[in-house]
Amino acid sequence: MQVLQNESVALVENLGDRLNSAGDEFAPIPSVNHADRLYFAAARSGSIGGERNDEGYEDTQRGHYCSDMYAAQLANSGWEMQGSLGGLLNTSRFEVPLGFNANGQILYFFRGFTLYSGEIIADTAARKDEYSMSAPAFKSPVLAEEGDCNPFFFNDLTILFASRRAGGYGGLDLWWTVWADSSWALPVNLGPSVNSAYDEDMPFLARDGATLFFSSNRTEGMGGLDIFKTVFEPKKRVWQTPDNLGLPINSPDDDAYFRLAADGRSAFFASDRLGGMGQRDLYIAYFKEGQPEQVGESLAALFAQADPNAGEEQEIREIVIPTLPYSSDKDVLSGDNQKVADQIAGLARNFSQSSVLVTVHTDASGLPKFDLYNGIKRAEIVGKALAERGVPATKILLRSVGPNYPIARAVLDAAPNPAAPGLNRRIDLRLTATEPLTLKLRVEQPFVSEIMEAPGARRIDEATVGLIYKVEAVVTRQILTNDALSMFGDLMIETQPGTGEYRYTTGIFKRHSEAAQLRKEVQSQGFAEATVIAYLNGIRISKAEAVALLKKYPDLAAYVRG
Repeated sequence: MQVLQNESVALVENLGDRLNSAGDEFAPIPSVNHADRLYFAAARSGSIGGERNDEGYEDTQRGHYCSDMYAAQLANSGWEMQGSLGGLLNTSRFEVPLGFNANGQILYFFRGFTLYSGEIIADTAARKDEYSMSAPAFKSPVLAEEGDCNPFFFNDLTILFASRRAGGYGGLDLWWTVWADSSWALPVNLGPSVNSAYDEDMPFLARDGATLFFSSNRTEGMGGLDIFKTVFEPKKRVWQTPDNLGLPINSPDDDAYFRLAADGRSAFFASDRLGGMGQRDLYIAYFKEGQPEQVGESLAALFAQADPNAGEEQEIREIVIPTLPYSSDKDVLSGDNQKVADQIAGLARNFSQSSVLVTVHTDASGLPKFDLYNGIKRAEIVGKALAERGVPATKILLRSVGPNYPIARAVLDAAPNPAAPGLNRRIDLRLTATEPLTLKLRVEQPFVSEIMEAPGARRIDEATVGLIYKVEAVVTRQILTNDALSMFGDLMIETQPGTGEYRYTTGIFKRHSEAAQLRKEVQSQGFAEATVIAYLNGIRISKAEAVALLKKYPDLAAYVRG
């Protein structure tokens, strides 16, 4: 009752009994080339296949109608039914129109035994193959058979869709993928500014490539699904807080499938509000003026483009990620830890220029070489989970630092501190990149009282930021049994998922000359292949990459010379 009236809306009207029925009408799709034509789905009496149960068998007692696709035409008397799209497109399963390609010659539609599992099909208006009985499936990362739903096809190069896949923020989330280099890219979550802990579904992107409409049952709504609007700000690279479209477009019931007409002066949607003729009905909203986001030629999806304002001052968002506590290998991926992994994976997909740095800390439970090696095996468990959540293996950096950076003192008043092992066993996840991100990710360490606090977390953070050098002593495929390295400080093991190689490093230096001196000392202990490695914000940089950074970091000249 507190939602304000939408002053830009002149009228919302039911499309009438020529289109709506006692059944379920939904998914209105305006034609690309004909302003007076509309396509939609309806599950009602007369649908091909008749009444069927959930197993797909005819059942006139307890069965239901599956949706067919229909076309409607605007006449002087109002919207008139043109009829079903026919038996070649409609079957005894659910068919739902999804949209068209840019020139309106290809109809994308859904077909499945339920509305949440099936396939996406592309039917062309061109001359059909006379031997083909059905249109081809549309191949993309939108997996309708696994529950991805309601895709919106924008400019033939971008797809937005809803999904419950891992890496979301709760319920259905909105994702996007782009066509690049002859294939569809890995889907990216639209992020926490758009998505919530509730359902976000049925996306529609206006012609300006920045104004997004979608339906959500989040708590800011009037009840059920409401239609929201958000705008992408290209300079800040952020989405505005979504606004409820208000009355009379939204109601206390479900309002969804919002689509602006080509001229921006009206919009179609489906609702099961009071006063309808059946389950969901089709409605039209008339605006007092054409909506500016739908006027003019269709632009590219701005959020899917590279940042055009790189180098300009941008708003930095901060996100807090807790450390992952563990007591053994078995609970490295506990339920709560998996939620954090989901969140960091979603952020990594959104910020594709970043890498995920996984740092495992152990307590001093035995010989340092075993603590260090057990740590990297736990890091591999987390790395595998991140890869399964869509983070490329090349963007996952794993390292074990053993017990070298504790946050709690192991000894208090000359006696062992029983709380220390549980506090010091932790896994830090963070995003890192060689260039600044428009995101600040802060790792929240466990609370430690002042009496027992140790500076380990602060020390490693300060020591490894920016340009540093370390000495890589040896590369192994199993644990290093040679204890000679234990005499050197800041000992770590590094790896990446799937490589099977463990890189033992020692030392952390801000100047190449200091690292070069340590390399000689390491070589003198029998590690003849020891070499100096440069890192930028935790990411290894090759000598070729270092050449491009010489102007900003002159000390790299010695590293390049070797």
